[in-house]
Amino acid sequence: MEEAEVEIVRNAGAVSRIFEQMLERRKTLSIVQHGHRSDAWVVKVSPTRLILAKRDKGSKFTPGGVEFQFRCVIGRNIIGKGMIFRIKDEYLELALPAEVTIIQRRHAYRVVPTAESIAIFQTAAKWLLAGRIEDLSATGIRLCLPQATPVVVPSDIQAICLQLNHAAPANEFGAPATVVRQLVKLKTATIARKADTGATKFASYGIHFTPTPHEERQLAQIILNFERAARLKGLTA
Repeated sequence: MEEAEVEIVRNAGAVSRIFEQMLERRKTLSIVQHGHRSDAWVVKVSPTRLILAKRDKGSKFTPGGVEFQFRCVIGRNIIGKGMIFRIKDEYLELALPAEVTIIQRRHAYRVVPTAESIAIFQTAAKWLLAGRIEDLSATGIRLCLPQATPVVVPSDIQAICLQLNHAAPANEFGAPATVVRQLVKLKTATIARKADTGATKFASYGIHFTPTPHEERQLAQIILNFERAARLKGLTA
């Protein structure tokens, strides 16, 4: 897979057309604000605005920034940021995003770092925690922590540092395999859910990212690197 499979679309007509197709097919998209996710339908698209119908009328939004996440009508994963400027009981009115990022389907797959990959962050209760990263995608990680660790769900994280490792295989000239370490610092994240039943000594937590465009590009590149390393070793990322 090549880097060109991550594409940033800035042409207003092309961005508008993506949302028009969602309207035509009545496909839902996800909106994330303040760490909370809700589904909506596109009901109107203009050259500068979007009107969305909330799937759950009880969903709470505030004027300001919001993140889109959805799969378009031809199966590509789309992420982007918008701005809500009017809220009604059933509808949201937003500015048409200036750009969206298209991530080909394989980029949305979760890749598995080596066991030494960790995340370090501070919880809302000011606990500084570190846990093993079980898998990584462009929008989040699954993190392993002891059951006894005090974690609130959901809970916003002010900053999180990912130390990601993968083994680069030996090359054809006989050089030994090496471990490649990469660091990513994200300004915002949310502990969105506990992903296990508590039957073991360790718990898995789903952490959702709200990355900046720069952070999105970093994560996309790292996912590419993991997938390439896995293919060279004959594994599936």
